[in-house]
Amino acid sequence: MSSPAASPDSFLEKTTAQLQYLTQHPELYHEAVVAEAGRELRRRGALIPDSVATAANAPDAAADVAYQADEPASGRRWWPAAAAGLVALAGLGWWSLRDTPTTTPTAPARQEPIVLEAVKAHQLPDFEQKAAGQVAQTRRLLPAADRADTTAAGRYARMARRYWLAENTAAYLTAQALGDSVTAVFPGQVTIALERIDWFMGAKAYNQHLTPTMEDRLTLMQQGLTLRRIVLENFKTRYERFGEVYSDRDQKRGDFEAADIGNELLGQPSKRAPMKGNITEL
Repeated sequence: MSSPAASPDSFLEKTTAQLQYLTQHPELYHEAVVAEAGRELRRRGALIPDSVATAANAPDAAADVAYQADEPASGRRWWPAAAAGLVALAGLGWWSLRDTPTTTPTAPARQEPIVLEAVKAHQLPDFEQKAAGQVAQTRRLLPAADRADTTAAGRYARMARRYWLAENTAAYLTAQALGDSVTAVFPGQVTIALERIDWFMGAKAYNQHLTPTMEDRLTLMQQGLTLRRIVLENFKTRYERFGEVYSDRDQKRGDFEAADIGNELLGQPSKRAPMKGNITEL
């Protein structure tokens, strides 16, 4: 069994056929590799093949023979009388049917082939190229002294990449929900977005040894992704319970504020009111 040597990002580079091969042969790969391939297929809106084994059950001829061999002797004693009765019934049947005209059997109705309706699915983009430009812009907006600290700036850029991948994915799915254009793959794609949010949150919990300005901006990113998570979890719950999503004022407000935080991190002026309370209480 292959070990899980590939990073999660490497699955973005694989084709759908390659990912489906991984899920079709779980005995050849580590379970973590197969699970990650399945998540990437759900993100793309692709079908995950299932290994279904079908076997027909053959009739048990031996049981039939045994059943016949166990026939009681009393049944064999009245067999000649029963045979005579059957001959008489056959003669009466022939007499009643000899004048009946022969009827032509009716041809069975022609069955039309089953038409399968195509289900439209929105493939979830990986947003890598878009995030790369956003990370570069986010880094350029740091003060000159912070940019000169290449170690801290590199860590900040890696955190910014996690943020932008999660933000872009969450914004894409929220736009689908607000536009009432979700499909059956929506819950699975929301799961992918929530995993990306957790990817950022998990790293944010550690001390990155960054400058105060960098830390302030990471906290801003945390606030934005907290809003995104609340909105997406509500949409997912509504779809799973009712088969559809509907938006309200809180959903739209959360989307607006999260998008405004992203714009602020790119150097645009903020349009939202100052957030009150502690971020941990959201």
